[in-house]
Amino acid sequence: MSYLVLARKYRPQRFAELVGQEHIARTLTNAIEQDRVHHAFLFTGARGVGKTSAARILAKALCCAKGPTAEPCGQCDFCVEIAAGRSVDVMEIDGASNTGVDDVRTLREGVRYMPTRGKRKIYIIDEVHMLSTSAFNALLKTLEEPPPHVVFIFATTEAHKIPTTILSRCQRYDFKLIPTARLTEHLQGILSTESIKADAEAIRLIARQAAGSVRDGLSLLDQVIAYVGDGAIGREVVSEVLGIADRRLLVELTSAVLGRDPGGTLRGLARAADRGVDLGQLARALLGFLRDLEVVGRVRDAGDLVDATPDELDEMRALAGQAPAGLLGVLFDRWARAVDEASKSQSPRLILEMAAVDLCASEPLEPIGDLLERFEALESRLQAGAAPGGGTSGGPGARPRPRAEAVPAAAAAAPVAAPSRPVVAAPVAAVARPAVAPGAADAPSPPGPPVAAAAPVAAAAPVAVGAVPPAEVWRRVLAAFEAQRPRLAGLLAHAEVAEMVPGRLSLLLPDRFALEQAERARADIEQALAAAFGQPTRLTVAQGGAGASAASVLRSEVRMESDTLAVDRKNRENEARQHPIIRKAQDVFGTSLKEIKT
Repeated sequence: MSYLVLARKYRPQRFAELVGQEHIARTLTNAIEQDRVHHAFLFTGARGVGKTSAARILAKALCCAKGPTAEPCGQCDFCVEIAAGRSVDVMEIDGASNTGVDDVRTLREGVRYMPTRGKRKIYIIDEVHMLSTSAFNALLKTLEEPPPHVVFIFATTEAHKIPTTILSRCQRYDFKLIPTARLTEHLQGILSTESIKADAEAIRLIARQAAGSVRDGLSLLDQVIAYVGDGAIGREVVSEVLGIADRRLLVELTSAVLGRDPGGTLRGLARAADRGVDLGQLARALLGFLRDLEVVGRVRDAGDLVDATPDELDEMRALAGQAPAGLLGVLFDRWARAVDEASKSQSPRLILEMAAVDLCASEPLEPIGDLLERFEALESRLQAGAAPGGGTSGGPGARPRPRAEAVPAAAAAAPVAAPSRPVVAAPVAAVARPAVAPGAADAPSPPGPPVAAAAPVAAAAPVAVGAVPPAEVWRRVLAAFEAQRPRLAGLLAHAEVAEMVPGRLSLLLPDRFALEQAERARADIEQALAAAFGQPTRLTVAQGGAGASAASVLRSEVRMESDTLAVDRKNRENEARQHPIIRKAQDVFGTSLKEIKT
């Protein structure tokens, strides 16, 4: 007699023998006992989880000599013929090779006749989603109102491809993937029956590789048994025969990555390749392992989220504890891209090796908000330590910065005449000197008390609104920010001045991000405005656009002056390029102008 593979030898013969499908076994058992059997069933789920076996068990339960019964005897002629697949009343049809309308017409003709020997005529159509649209339409009426002696059982792995008109006429049963622990237990029971010795870790490795499919697990087990012969099954044997990465290899690779050891990581990949491990499978397994480490590191009790034993969970927690916060997410993201690129490349090993080296040099990412807060805190500490006169409060060897000349308050308060050529105002110093009488500018200043340290944000000298054009006031405020808070100055440079009156300034900002940044720096901005206007000034900010027609006049004045300066600079550059002496020098030296500074 020829050898019978384990998947056929241990095919379930009763509802209670369905592995991991207790919910379906209970529903069908109760339906038979209560005489509430539907005329059309749809069994859907992944491959190898028991759909066809459940269909045969249901057929035996309905056709058994003692039935209908939830516990078919398995001994009568009907049960034996159905189990062997040679019953004339239970017809198994392959939907992949009988896809046309003519096949359905033949089925409809046979439905009208009574069963030959049994009590029911049962049609089991496997891979029913392969039927054509026309075939499904031809089956609709028969499926909705079949003769009382006919039962349809459809099986498919892709229920989404079946028309809703068919789905609405069937009772749908979703078969689940088998958990690794349950499949491991099932394989160990079969090995005990076969009197074959095996390590628990080796069986668990086979169950993981089966990915929830009982048939896949039994096929892999058959392959390993054929390799070991009369010997015992060990973890190394399973890894070698199936070419898969065991958990120990994943732990070693991850430890090398977290230890920033590119040499150890590359050697681990090389050893795996020499052993015949499929690098694509290894890359996917490592990706899943990184995911498990992230889950274990973030979830206190992750036993139901990670496929691992208690000892493996403890090992994973210790490994996750070695990674800085945020690093595992970075590793997962980079390795996922490498896995995707390697699957499309002609040289996957090279891509995976370079990606592994890149993992060893990875750094954890920090939220941009945290970085901005750290920069602002550092900036505040540097400003708080500034020495009088603009120097730093560093060590004895620190070099003081030169003091900027202050703008006299009288000059700041005087009306500003429009220059013949627009000139950008120089940054205003942080501390203003007392006003001096005319003609006494060259006289030495009397000694006085030391000047106080500069405020966190330097501001222009107090200016009364109306005494100086608003554009000039706004320019001085921006100049003060550019001196010590350039990032904030860049933010305000894009603002539209909607209103400028004593005690209040309204700004329109281009987007929500700029609005949030301005709100965070409100205290510094209002401090600078108070110094500029000589009185407390309240700041109002809003997201600009619709209401900025008349309000943007103030900002437009500054922008107009900037545009005028740009045009003037361009004209002077053109004049310089066309100057006879410049052109003569270019001809003599055989070169061209690289840059013109005006």
